[in-house]
Amino acid sequence: MRINTSLSDTKYAVDIVYYNNDNTPSRINSLHPRLKGKIPKMMEWLEHPDYDYYIWVDDAFTIYEGFLENIMQFAEEDFDLFLFLHTKRTSIQQELNHLNHKLDYSNQYMNDRYLGERMDEQVALYLADSSFSDNQLFFGGCLMYSKKLVQNNNYNLMTDWFLHNTLYSVMDQLSLPYLLHKHKTKYKIYPHVLMRNKFLVHDFSVFY
Repeated sequence: MRINTSLSDTKYAVDIVYYNNDNTPSRINSLHPRLKGKIPKMMEWLEHPDYDYYIWVDDAFTIYEGFLENIMQFAEEDFDLFLFLHTKRTSIQQELNHLNHKLDYSNQYMNDRYLGERMDEQVALYLADSSFSDNQLFFGGCLMYSKKLVQNNNYNLMTDWFLHNTLYSVMDQLSLPYLLHKHKTKYKIYPHVLMRNKFLVHDFSVFY
């Protein structure tokens, strides 16, 4: 991740933390690097419990002017989680079909990340819940949540999200919609398109 603008603000004090193999070493015999990356994304509130908001940005993004204003624009409203919609698919079933299609054709990028994951079983489990409507999909590359989301340290959306990444698959976009439903999370969808804006640019946005 690269930051090409100042993140100082008169209203919010911002601390920036980068995670890499130097400051977050792998447990080489028990923890795959892709699962390791979910720990700061989903569980950093355990290490740093005194923040009002936590913002996650994937390594493949560059932050530009306007990021903080846009990411915090709904912070005063009564929501616990702030998300970007997926730009190409609108359900976890569509996402699963897309992933399986790529795996069937031995797409190296997908094979390196998702070969052997229990994604079919995972999605079938979610869709078997008749109370769940599979009609939204989110990009997990950038999100923000408030301390209210994790005020129950023992059990909350983020601990459950990490658990599902551990039990089923590290494709965290598959589990998030169902867990939002399960936890009755109050979330806000950003009006911006994550892959088509000027304040947060993905390295591969040309493909979206």
